[in-house]
Amino acid sequence: MAQFDVYANPSETQRGEIPWMVDIQSDILNKLQTRLVIPLALRAHMPAAMPRSLCPRISWNGLALVALPHLAAPFRVTDLGPGQGNLRTQASDFVAALDAVISGI
Repeated sequence: MAQFDVYANPSETQRGEIPWMVDIQSDILNKLQTRLVIPLALRAHMPAAMPRSLCPRISWNGLALVALPHLAAPFRVTDLGPGQGNLRTQASDFVAALDAVISGI
């Protein structure tokens, strides 16, 4: 498991709106049994007026997504399954959004 890897949402009931999760936890902590993930929601299901600094738009696998860092949560490694790709190229968007959540800006 690597930082910024993308996983299918383990919750089948939420996959229609939030199909993916992105691992934002440092690789240094990869021996833990959990990983901190940010949900990636389909943009079509989100309000148009969402603040981009807090909820950046993400393009991945042909989908228009929105990161929801305010809903970041730990998931068990065993529940995430295999990685489906990596979003390291958009790492600065995830880091800035999580910083906005934590700092309240």
